[in-house]
Amino acid sequence: MGALFGNRRSAQEPLSPVTKKPKPTSKIAAIPLLSEVLTRPVIFVSGKGGVGKSVVTQAIALALSRKGRRTLWVELEDPLKPRGQLSKIAPKLWRLNCDAEMSFEEYALLKIGDSPLARMFIDNKLMRYLAKAAPGIHELVLLGKIWHESSRYESVVVDMPSTGHGLALFQSTKNYATLFRGGPIHEDAEEMILTFADSGKTGHVIVALPEEMPLRESLDLDQFLMEIFPKNRATFVVNRTFPKTGVPANIPADPTNWPSPLAENPLDYLNRRVLLEEHNLRIWRDQELSFAEFGYVSPAEAHTSAAIAEVLSEQLVTGGHL
Repeated sequence: MGALFGNRRSAQEPLSPVTKKPKPTSKIAAIPLLSEVLTRPVIFVSGKGGVGKSVVTQAIALALSRKGRRTLWVELEDPLKPRGQLSKIAPKLWRLNCDAEMSFEEYALLKIGDSPLARMFIDNKLMRYLAKAAPGIHELVLLGKIWHESSRYESVVVDMPSTGHGLALFQSTKNYATLFRGGPIHEDAEEMILTFADSGKTGHVIVALPEEMPLRESLDLDQFLMEIFPKNRATFVVNRTFPKTGVPANIPADPTNWPSPLAENPLDYLNRRVLLEEHNLRIWRDQELSFAEFGYVSPAEAHTSAAIAEVLSEQLVTGGHL
């Protein structure tokens, strides 16, 4: 049996120390429970690439729609789906593949009116070039589309790009709200930031795996989000946790004390995997973070993202999050 996968360092190497975060002050909100965040009209789901963020987003949207909420599940520029496609996929659930170019056209027509002259303006090659080249416009119109659609649905659940690109969406919009001191762009950007910073209107969910690197990077993401939205803290979700088993006493709880990182058989692998996950989760627990868990879904239970989302949506309900 090979070494335990999903751990970037040797089992004998101790976890590096984590700097304690300051206790929440009046300027920084406390971490909310997932159940509270899921009641908010707009929910952004963020995280490092590969942590299962997209299927968690789908599961949340599915669960909310089955609770009777008119729900929009937003993907950002998925190249495998038609640009701007809005499709109804369940009685109360719609999926939007949000596209920046189409969002820019829609925004411009909302501001200058839908007329033949306006269409000529939108179709002008120079205008299209400027819309693509101007710093931050791409991010601004994507978030603007989400903000606009939130008035049409009871819940909007957004599958954000991986960490760096996702933060750029918020930061670019905040820059426009700060740099432009008048006009419709300033007003709309400012309203967007106010909405996304309001804990009564918007929720932020950070997803990670029970592995050291994703857990640590999620703390960095949380810090960046706090700088942008200090009064609207994100909630945390750990995805794909193995079932908790009665681990034999002869296996040290601390992986740094294992004689070898290699498992002897499948059962030994499972036991060590559980211990390793619990050891890694100290990174969050040492920060006194509360978090929700999504259990591992085996290929026997589900082998497509839609089937996995079905299982996770049930876990949301059975776990008391909805």
